Amino acid sequence: MARLSILCGTGMTELATSIEGSDSDTFHSETPWGEVPCTVVNVNGHELMFIYRHHHPDGLVNPPHSIEHRANVYAMAAFQPSAAISVWCVGSMDSDFPPGIVGVADDMLDISGTVWSFHDDNAVHVNRTEMFNRKLSSVAAKSLSGQDGAGPNAMKQIVAQASGPQFESRADVEAYFRLGATSVNMTIGGEARCVSEKETRHVGLLLSSNWAAGKDPGNELAPVDHHSVEDLAASMRERVFNAIMAIADVA
Repeated sequence: MARLSILCGTGMTELATSIEGSDSDTFHSETPWGEVPCTVVNVNGHELMFIYRHHHPDGLVNPPHSIEHRANVYAMAAFQPSAAISVWCVGSMDSDFPPGIVGVADDMLDISGTVWSFHDDNAVHVNRTEMFNRKLSSVAAKSLSGQDGAGPNAMKQIVAQASGPQFESRADVEAYFRLGATSVNMTIGGEARCVSEKETRHVGLLLSSNWAAGKDPGNELAPVDHHSVEDLAASMRERVFNAIMAIADVA
């Protein structure tokens, strides 16, 4: 039996409650940064704990720049999981990774300058050479193989951290692209940094929910719409769950 912690966001709010043949329970995890609502699902002999990263005490959607990543990751680690899985929506800059494809994160590019750490009082320098666990990421990639329209780079994405909450400008995206990023997201920086300090094996599942600004091959001025992003992300829920279960079987 594996215990996995899953941090998810846009389009994935019903992932924990849509699993057929499972038992679930909800509770609030106490952290130094406030309570974190959690849902534990028992399925196929595995325990999966889901945390919706945009949770808000008033039932609103917490915007990316207001998320308390330390609280979410503290709750994730308190579950003592075999591995943590982050599910992120991304804007793609890569022709191998068109909208509608579920990919896998290989690395992160964060030049935002925003600091996230559990060690503000005494310096702890964590090795991040391998941001995402190669073995478990390969298991996820194998589960996701064969998606129509996906190229080999879809399973080895370099994700840039954008500040949000606005979508990126064309110039933002072009700068990230020239620096080596292949997709962009608003919440990866703080979450991945905090997970690395917990030294938990980490996998990033990426939902290509839109072309990043200026990268639509059919129209470089095509707008990015949040509702369309959310709807497309929700359509990938089954593939995400299958990848999660593939990881659980070996974690």
